[in-house]
Order: sequence, then structure tokens, then C-alpha cells
Amino acid sequence: MRHFLLFTLLTLFTGFSFSQDGPGKKKMTREEIEAEKIAFISTELALTPEEAEKFWPVYNLYAAEIKEVHKERKEYMKEMKFIENLTDDRAYELSELVFKTHAKEAEIRLDYLVKFSEILGKKKATKVFMAEEKFKRVLLKRLKGDGQKHDGPPR
Repeated sequence: MRHFLLFTLLTLFTGFSFSQDGPGKKKMTREEIEAEKIAFISTELALTPEEAEKFWPVYNLYAAEIKEVHKERKEYMKEMKFIENLTDDRAYELSELVFKTHAKEAEIRLDYLVKFSEILGKKKATKVFMAEEKFKRVLLKRLKGDGQKHDGPPR
């Protein structure tokens, strides 16, 4: 059943179109990256169908919360680009707000560590965050252009 889930996810992901990013290079869409991330995490965690059914809705809530914090931080950082035009107090306030978003992100991760452990057990819950980091490293390497065509999820 796990193989069927992975096959389905990969089949859905291959249906998305690629856009060109320079001669001979393909740029991945957000949808493709998300599909690969789901397949990658599922594989790394070796989720059973029962675990996957319970895990993914909770993970999606977690990802949405993290995304909101990143969006908030990005807004502060955007304003900080023009630091020379800011007052001392505003520049300092923006720095504090950026650091607070990092703390908020850590709180969210800690909360979801508990939630994931209730579904998957403590070791697999820990592996969720490890798999995310591993996926980011592999994706960054690929996006930097290692010159190879990739058809499947990153390894």
C-alpha cells in the first residue's frame, strides 16, 4: 500500500508542466517541489498507510503555520532592506520582530514534535524534521545546478 501511495504522488507530480530556466534547464514549480517533498518525507519515514492517513493532515497544518511565520519574517526583512531610510528605533524594532519570528517558529516545531510523536512515535516524529532538512539540502544542491536531469524524488 505504501508503494501505491508513493506511486500515486509521483504520478500526480509528473503531470505538472515545467518552465524553461535558461538553455536546456528546467525550472521546478512549487507544486512539483511540494509533491517531491511529500514523496521524500513519506519514504524517509517509511509511513504505513494508517500513519500517512493520520500524519499528513497534521503535517499540512504545521506547514501552513510555518509558512505564515516565514511570510511575516519576509515582510520585516523587506522593510529592513531600506535600513538607511529607517529611524534607529524602527530598525531595532524590525530586528526584534525578525528574532521573535525565529522564536515563534521554534515554538511551532516543538508543539508539532509532540503532535507528530502521538501519531508516529518519538523516533519517527524526530525524523520528520530531519527529513525536511535533508530534503532542503538536496533541493538546494539541485537548484544550484548540478547539471543532471532528475526524474524522481531527491535522494
